[in-house]
Formats: sequence, C-alpha cells, structure tokens
Amino acid sequence: FKIKIPLTLAIVSALVVASSSERFAIPQLSVLELVKTTTDGPNRIETVQGTRVMRLRDRLLPLVSLRDLLRLDEGKETPETTAETFVVVMQVGTYSFGLLVDKVFDTEEIVVKPVSRCMRHISCFSGTTILGDGRVIMILDPNGLASAVSASPHAEAASLAETGRGSRRNEAVSMLVFEARDKGPKAVPLSLVARLEEADLGTTERAGSRTVLQ
Repeated sequence: FKIKIPLTLAIVSALVVASSSERFAIPQLSVLELVKTTTDGPNRIETVQGTRVMRLRDRLLPLVSLRDLLRLDEGKETPETTAETFVVVMQVGTYSFGLLVDKVFDTEEIVVKPVSRCMRHISCFSGTTILGDGRVIMILDPNGLASAVSASPHAEAASLAETGRGSRRNEAVSMLVFEARDKGPKAVPLSLVARLEEADLGTTERAGSRTVLQ
C-alpha cells in the first residue's frame, strides 16, 4: 500500500469550547488562561462605554462573546447575563482579550483541514477538523477574533501613545527579522504574523497584478 500525506498537513494542540451547543477549536498557542466569571466577585463582567470588560489582576481585559460574534441563537437570552460563564484569555502578539464561551472541554490534538472556498472570506475561521466522534467543527482564528474586539490589534498601544507623548517610555517590541531578494535585513512586528509556512515558488499564480499562493 502507498499512503500519500500532503506536506500542508498540520497537527496542532487545540482547546475545544462550546457556545450555544456548537463546538469550536481554539489553537492552544493563543490561549493564556481560563477564567470562570461570577455575578458578584472579583471576576465579574463590567461594561465600559458599551464594551464588556473584566478586571484581571488590576487590568481591564476587553471581552467579546463568541455567541454574539457568530450570531448564534439570535433573539434569545444570552447566558452571559444570567449565569456563570467562562472567559478564554487569548493573546495575539502583544494584544490580550477575552472570549466568552458557555463550556470548556479538554485539549485535543487535531488535524487542521483547510476552510471551504465559500467560507474563506470569514476571518473568524482558520480551518476545520474532525473530532474522534466524527463531528466536524470549525477552528477559530485568533487574529480574526482580535480584530472583532478592536478595529486593530494595536489600538490599545496607539491609544496609550496618544495619551501623552511626554510620558512615553521605551518598550521592547518583538520583531520577525528576514531577508528579501536584495539580501538586506528587514523586520515586521511579530504581532502581525499569523504563521510561517514553507512554499515552493513554482506553485505561485498570478491574479491580476498580484502574486498569490494557494
């Protein structure tokens, strides 16, 4: 027998969560911690100018509900306002936020499958996977979720910079350093990089004036 495995096959560790009886997978690399909220206590959800936040170790953490983001069960009462819920604290680059979910399951090793063509325009999904029971679930994209919380993952840093240039301090920023065709070193903020992949330049295609890669 000959078994051919594509080079793009990836196995990652993911946290399986549920919202409105629908299960989703979150890449474990983007998950910092899990917090259980209460109606009255240190881990309660507050509202600041129409945005839900939570005080986590003397820091305001912006929150986004997975139920509201994906428009699950529109018109029904959300459990976040009536019962305890879970907050998945995630980090994309230097930007941290919380994702409200109903249930948290175990961490599983999943095989990442590409998203269908009809769903590639949805930034919240980065792929699909099949669980051990045969159920197909979507893999959430941390970068797409971060953009849903804020217009830009660097909005928090930009607002801090505008509050007072005199009090600005030198801060270290993680950068990805690479070389281009001119062999000169270049850098891009690591928070803007979703992932790194090796690709054969012979498989590139032309779409108008752009060079694209499947």
